[in-house]
Amino acid sequence: AELVQRIVDAAEKLKVKTVISPECGHAYMAIRWDGPNLIGKPFNFKVRHILEILDEFRKDGRLKITGKENQLLTYHDPCQISRRGGVIEQPRNLINMFANNFVEMPDAGKMNWCCGAGGGVSSNERADEVRLKVFQRKKDQLDEIRPDAIISACSNCRIHLEDGLEEYNMDIPLMSLTETLAEHLED
Repeated sequence: AELVQRIVDAAEKLKVKTVISPECGHAYMAIRWDGPNLIGKPFNFKVRHILEILDEFRKDGRLKITGKENQLLTYHDPCQISRRGGVIEQPRNLINMFANNFVEMPDAGKMNWCCGAGGGVSSNERADEVRLKVFQRKKDQLDEIRPDAIISACSNCRIHLEDGLEEYNMDIPLMSLTETLAEHLED
C-alpha cells in the first residue's frame, strides 16, 4: 500500500490525467486493480498499461517502424495484463508492426497458460518445484509451435520463462515487447 500511495501522491501533485504502468503484470495489477482498495479511495486519474498507450500511438500513425523481424515469433500473454487487464489485442497489433512471422501459442489470449511466476510463487524459493511444474504446460505450448523467440510484456514472466527454458534446455531467446518495438522505431 505504501508504494501505491507514493505513486498516487506523486500523480496528484503533478495533476496527471493518466499513470502508465510499465512491462510488469504485478505492478499493473497493484496500481490499476488493487490500488484504490489499498489506499481506501478512488483515483483521480486513469491507470493504463504501456501497451494500451503504444497501441493508441499506432492507431494514430505516431509510431513509425523500420525493419522487420523475420524469425518465427510468439507472444506469451501475462496473466495480470491479459486475463485480468484485458490487454490482449494491443500487443498483437504492435508485434505485427515489426514481425513478418508471428504465430500464436495454443490457448492464447485470455486462455493462455501461466508461465509459473504468478501468485507470488516467483519470490518463494520453496515453490521452485511448483513453478517448474506449471512451466511444463508452457513448454508443451512452445514445443507445439517451435518459435525462434518469445516476446512478453511482463518482466516477471520473462524472468521465470528464462528459468523454465534453462531447466528444460530450450534455447529460445526472450524479448521485451516495448524494447523490441523501440529497436524498430524510425529515428
